[in-house]
Amino acid sequence: MKTTSKLLLSCLVLTGLTGTEAMAKDNTSKMETITTIGHYQKPGAPIDLTHNVARVAVGEYADINATLTTTLHSGEMEVSVTMDEGLESEEPISDVTKFVLSDDQNSYTLHFHVLAQKDGLYYIRLLAKVDDGTGAKMRAMAIPVYVGEGRLKKKSNQVIMKAMSGENISISKAQETVEIVE
Repeated sequence: MKTTSKLLLSCLVLTGLTGTEAMAKDNTSKMETITTIGHYQKPGAPIDLTHNVARVAVGEYADINATLTTTLHSGEMEVSVTMDEGLESEEPISDVTKFVLSDDQNSYTLHFHVLAQKDGLYYIRLLAKVDDGTGAKMRAMAIPVYVGEGRLKKKSNQVIMKAMSGENISISKAQETVEIVE
């Protein structure tokens, strides 16, 4: 009897864990988080960006949380925000948001609630500027918003051809003007 109880209890626990695991996988497949922490960045302001990736239907609001993390403990961080044309915010977005840096805090959050009426890939662009006393440093970052199919629309009708080596090359029209200067 004790062996049967232990076996039954083990099965219930494993089933419960399997159900929880599947639910966690399902939730994470809908929400993806991207971070620059620990990845190489060009020299500039010591600021990292962590944000969730938004994949929404046309006309549906995307709820985006972004966290800016810095190793600086004094001064001020200014963040300029711009959005691609066609991406609309539910609330007005300030052109420049300022954060006072302190020893108590190294993460600063921004929240966006945006939508687009056309299918495509849109960006929320951030330009962060800090002055640590040795001069101003900047870091440019972007948050993608995938609407509908979420594909980047190409604006040119450029012809792409392959070289004999197999490398892609693009052919563009050009016009040359020669002036003789005496």
